[in-house]
Amino acid sequence: ELEKFLALAATIPQSRKLTAVHEILDRFPGKFLIFTEYRQTQESILEALAARGIVTVSFHGGLDIRQKELAVQRFREEPDVRVLVSTESGAEGRNLQFCHQLINYDLPWNPMRVEQRIGRLHRLGQAHDVTIFNLSCNETIEAHVLDLLARKIRMFELVIGELDMILGNVDGAKSFEDLLREAWEAAGSEEDLRQRIDRLGDVLVHARRDYDRVREANELLDWALDGQ
Repeated sequence: ELEKFLALAATIPQSRKLTAVHEILDRFPGKFLIFTEYRQTQESILEALAARGIVTVSFHGGLDIRQKELAVQRFREEPDVRVLVSTESGAEGRNLQFCHQLINYDLPWNPMRVEQRIGRLHRLGQAHDVTIFNLSCNETIEAHVLDLLARKIRMFELVIGELDMILGNVDGAKSFEDLLREAWEAAGSEEDLRQRIDRLGDVLVHARRDYDRVREANELLDWALDGQ
């Protein structure tokens, strides 16, 4: 039921997000990787960029190995190919560190998948700071997810791999995605949802603090051992 709702949400006109993409591309030079969860949304992005004369490459799970290699090669080597628009399944296991600008057109409920997206660019061989643009519309579950990740966990300050350790302190029996789904399904109104998300946010803040304390203690121990 929830997956059907999310798929339906992806069909809603995305004019505000597309406008934001155009503004980002106009303001910042260089190549961009754009991630989206849905093929239908991917096609909308590709069409909108093509209408502006922006050369793009499509990347998704329906491509065979040769087509995927060719898409990455074009994105990497052809100067006029400015944007690679990828679905989640398409870019699994791909190293794209020659690009350092990422647009999350939509945000999955599982923050580990957000980290995996960033990991496509933020890896050994990356010569630049990775710049991440997260798009969300106000008063949507997506906006709540972004608030939790950015303000509560401060995810975008973390090193790749640290997020998993923080989320492990939240609830050993349930994933972050499960907790978020429960809040969404149980909410009787937008205000009720906001309150439930706030409570989940408080849990995440404590989990981040616990992780920071453990990390600082380990760093202090390492420093003491190095001094011996």
